[in-house]
Amino acid sequence: MTARRRVDWPPHVRKMIGEELRLTYEAAHAAEDAFKVRVYIAVEQGVTTREIATEVGISQQTVSRYRADGEALYRARHGSE
Repeated sequence: MTARRRVDWPPHVRKMIGEELRLTYEAAHAAEDAFKVRVYIAVEQGVTTREIATEVGISQQTVSRYRADGEALYRARHGSE
């Protein structure tokens, strides 16, 4: 296996790479929050955590945690209605 060479990128390229990574991270975090809110709303509408876990392919415990997190996010955004 050959050794990897480190590439010394110019400062403007390094800044661009950092900015793109930050934007990607923020988008992923926002998508995760949106998913948690969707899980909360689905459970409120009568879908069981077991059904969600089976469909998505995650544990029921994770779905329950996402539901609780989603409720907190929803209430923080929309107030306690």
